[in-house]
Amino acid sequence: MQSLSPTAEQRLHITTEHLTNVTINTSSQDSWIHAYLTQSTHPLKGRQLLASHPISKGELLLIDAPYAVIPVVDDPASSPDLLCSNSKCSRKIVSAQPETPTSCPSNCIPDVAWCNEGCRAADQTRHAFECTWLKKYSASIRSKWGEYEFGMLWLIVRILATRSVELQRGEVFSSSSNPRFKSGWAAIESLCGSPETWAHSQVRAWSTLVKKYLKDSPTLPHGMSAEDVLALICREEANSFGLYPRETGVFPCPDPPVDRGEQFAAAVYPRAAIANHSCSPNIIHKPDNDGRMVFVVSRDIKPGEECCISYFDLTEFVDLSERRDHLQRSFRFLCKCDRCLGEEAPEEENSWDAFPAMDDDE
Repeated sequence: MQSLSPTAEQRLHITTEHLTNVTINTSSQDSWIHAYLTQSTHPLKGRQLLASHPISKGELLLIDAPYAVIPVVDDPASSPDLLCSNSKCSRKIVSAQPETPTSCPSNCIPDVAWCNEGCRAADQTRHAFECTWLKKYSASIRSKWGEYEFGMLWLIVRILATRSVELQRGEVFSSSSNPRFKSGWAAIESLCGSPETWAHSQVRAWSTLVKKYLKDSPTLPHGMSAEDVLALICREEANSFGLYPRETGVFPCPDPPVDRGEQFAAAVYPRAAIANHSCSPNIIHKPDNDGRMVFVVSRDIKPGEECCISYFDLTEFVDLSERRDHLQRSFRFLCKCDRCLGEEAPEEENSWDAFPAMDDDE
């Protein structure tokens, strides 16, 4: 990673200090939602987050624990970014020292590890759901389809694993402790995205992967139809978050630019996923040390105003055409936020001071 100039380091510290200094009385597995944060439905955007009262810059808006999370690392045997596989912990294992990381007793894949025996024991039921599948399919998926497809399928399996644990505990159809926002599997089913959202070629490719690797079987006993699993992929791909070491959504961008760093994980969050995109967001977001997604208000928000994040690194896609092309390719929508509309070239007006000259027939 390139070294930062003093100015860039100062700007970076300014944007991160209110994330690291916030103290909320929650345990690592809990979520927290600002009392003034509500949700509604927009006729074009679907669900959205709104402020019911004024919310000031710097206020903590939301903390959301992941429903499922996977590490994204090149070398899990030595990477400092490998995460504890217990989703209730999800901290980077290197930060758990001097305790020795604990690997899977069945040696499924090196990407699976826990920061200690306690986390492994607490995660035993959930991991048992994925372990056989990982041993059977991970190598072939990675060699034949690549890392992105493997990561997507593994994240789906971890979503199904969490659902399986909820089913065993009788929690799938239980009501949320926060009546304003759904939780658990009910929240996952409420996420936007369907086969109609994506290109036919993409849906066909995902359908092939479902039939080959995600069908209901003794290896993966989820009890869902192939159509329902395909719909789950469509929702996951529209709503999952990449986890980065620095904030996403700092705007205006620091000068010189400070990007958000290299992705080290991917996760699905039941409530954070409701936030829509803006190229001039009023929220910055960043995972905390327990893998929870943290939203912080980056400028004052008025009552009734939508609370938006940025879906991408604003230092990477700067021009209007770049931003719109990226969002169209990745998320299948044309961005019409205030910034994009303000940067559109004005349409040429066809005004005439007089009729155009015409040939004289005489």
